[in-house]
Amino acid sequence: MTTSDTYDPISPILDVHKMVSGFILQAVEDIPESRMTEQPGTLVNHPAWTLSHLNAYAGVLLSMFDDPSVPTADAEMEQFGYGTIPVTDPALYAPKQELIDQFRDRNERLAAVVAQKHATYFPMPAPEKYQPHAPTIGHIALTLLVAHPADHFGQLRLWRRVAGIVDRE
Repeated sequence: MTTSDTYDPISPILDVHKMVSGFILQAVEDIPESRMTEQPGTLVNHPAWTLSHLNAYAGVLLSMFDDPSVPTADAEMEQFGYGTIPVTDPALYAPKQELIDQFRDRNERLAAVVAQKHATYFPMPAPEKYQPHAPTIGHIALTLLVAHPADHFGQLRLWRRVAGIVDRE
């Protein structure tokens, strides 16, 4: 690569996003449905809320890219967005398999949309409520594609340990 060549970092960003999404799915696949809203010890963010939360943010990011595939994004954010409190009532969450399917589908859609539209959308100003921490949609996208899911993966790993769910070999 010469100094006049440009490098588009979207491929490694989406590769990391795919890797972390896979880790999240592995972390929840063997959790029994009956334990998805369990809050062991002092841990509040249980797997059902975590998947619902990540699904809501994937919907929000898709909407920032003008993708109409998640018309319920605003309602999901009210229920599962920042500052919401996870509760143990399983009736307030979709069934485990639906959450997993939604997570997989939304993140695959998100990767495709971001790959196609990032050059146009990344430089655009972020919605006012995300500023000054995220001045552009690119800042939000990088956070929601890489940092945010990785943080919640760590929480899921901790939840598994405290809940006594042993990792498979």
